[in-house]
Amino acid sequence: MMPMQERTALPVAGGALLLVAGILGIIFWGMVIAGASTIGIVPGIGGALASIVAICGGIEIVFSLIALIGGVFAIQRKMWGLGLAGGILGLLSFGFFIGSILALVGLILIAISRKEFA
Repeated sequence: MMPMQERTALPVAGGALLLVAGILGIIFWGMVIAGASTIGIVPGIGGALASIVAICGGIEIVFSLIALIGGVFAIQRKMWGLGLAGGILGLLSFGFFIGSILALVGLILIAISRKEFA
């Protein structure tokens, strides 16, 4: 019989940080897209610039959603790879710039707790 693996709070803490980073990223990029939509009324370059910002913001929101999903799976201690991917993409979501720091700490906590995942 194998000894019971000690369960620490590292995956839960890392997952919670990813959740916060994902939420901050969604709020931040939602505000950026909303602000960029007002640029669209400027004649000439306004419409193209608003479109570019909306596309980039949409991609960043997808990154934030993956960070959220990775945080949920890290809290449940399932799918270590998805938790890791969520942390990496959470770094790129720039949620008020503190979101990237939270995602980095969450990524480190999830990475060092590999053995606790099913």
